[in-house]
Amino acid sequence: MLSVFILAACGAQTPERILEREIVDTRPVIETEQDTQDTEDQTLQSKGDGSDNKVQVKIAILLPLTGDVGETGKALLNAATMALFDAYDPRLQLLPYDTKASIEETEIATHKALNDGADIIIGPLLSENVKAAGSIAGSANIPLLGFSNDYTAASPNSFILGFLPENEVRRVVNYAVANGYEKFAGLFPEGRYGDQVRMAYGLAVNNNDAEVSTIETYQNDADQVFEPVKNLADYDRRRRAHRNEVRYLQSLNDDLTDEIVTKLNDSEVLGDLPFDTVIVPEGGALLRTLAPLLPFYEVDTEKVKVLGTGLWNDKTLTNEPPLYGAWFAAPDPSLTDTFSKRFIDLFSEQPPRIATLSYDAVGLIASLIKEDIGSTNPKAKKSNYFTREALTDPSGFKGVDGLFRLLPDGTNERALAVVEIQRGKFEVVSAAPDAFPSFGYSLTRAALPK
Repeated sequence: MLSVFILAACGAQTPERILEREIVDTRPVIETEQDTQDTEDQTLQSKGDGSDNKVQVKIAILLPLTGDVGETGKALLNAATMALFDAYDPRLQLLPYDTKASIEETEIATHKALNDGADIIIGPLLSENVKAAGSIAGSANIPLLGFSNDYTAASPNSFILGFLPENEVRRVVNYAVANGYEKFAGLFPEGRYGDQVRMAYGLAVNNNDAEVSTIETYQNDADQVFEPVKNLADYDRRRRAHRNEVRYLQSLNDDLTDEIVTKLNDSEVLGDLPFDTVIVPEGGALLRTLAPLLPFYEVDTEKVKVLGTGLWNDKTLTNEPPLYGAWFAAPDPSLTDTFSKRFIDLFSEQPPRIATLSYDAVGLIASLIKEDIGSTNPKAKKSNYFTREALTDPSGFKGVDGLFRLLPDGTNERALAVVEIQRGKFEVVSAAPDAFPSFGYSLTRAALPK
């Protein structure tokens, strides 16, 4: 069930922060044990100088290693193991526990991890499981780094590492305003994610002294998206205006108006839209249905800039002409490409996009204890490694997804690039900042939808 690694060879490079280190070609030997039921009993340990007189730092990792999302869980475990061996710190132990994507099993696994002496927990994957594990870990004063992107799963002791749409929306809106766009519209999916993005969008636009003029929502059904896009484009009214204008000009019956009618017939509508920017926070097959409907209903994407969220971080979208020229905020693609290539080399499979979160979680932990690697009495400082002050270092940490920091309310802030979709490729049009401002931006829970 799990991949157990034996370190082959590691360099002696010891950077100040493990997360800032370039990914080296460390190739562990992979041994797969089939039909292993007691995954909790397996421990993965980083190798270092071979000394065994140091107190171990136990990292519990809670993941769905079986069940419907078991393959994702295994990939996250593999990514964490990559980071473990890259850390090259003999004190680090990684203890995997199977949550089976169940709240009940998550609670059992969390209690087991605490009984086994976990110093910090990473995972689980799903937001409800993060809440369950965080409540138990918080009672024991053990910090947790979850993989959810649901801000409601965050708390002062349970940090979430997932890509928050608030960060993505704010970055791309700021960039749009800086480039002269000032009238915004939105096409939002129904449900919690859509509500979250809509609230973040409104706040981001308002913070730039701009306005949201038009909002439409749609159901998660490809057959139900036509009317919302049509309404967004004000297609029926503009179509009637076009027909009325053509009839009137034709009634004048002269050569000049005939030329105007010929030009008008190049379009089906008359009149400009009240917005020059529209956000479409959708992904996958439904985005491929939505995107062509914009030009179909006469939203001229040469005049109206289309924006997206991290759901667009999918390179198959570079084959979608309606999205060419559109912008979204995400980590620099070159950073994650390097990680993906190495993951494929080691495990012969494409990692899920969120695998980087697992790698960075272990890397963050390694960076927090790095300065004490030569200590002869690490136990004396062990309790200080994972304080809230240390975890919420305002300078942040640099991982394979770029610079990020954990905020006191349990959410996170990321330094993101703005990426443009072009034919066959992503192009970074605005690089990610290399440092955070003195004061972070965090949406308060009171301002967000419940």
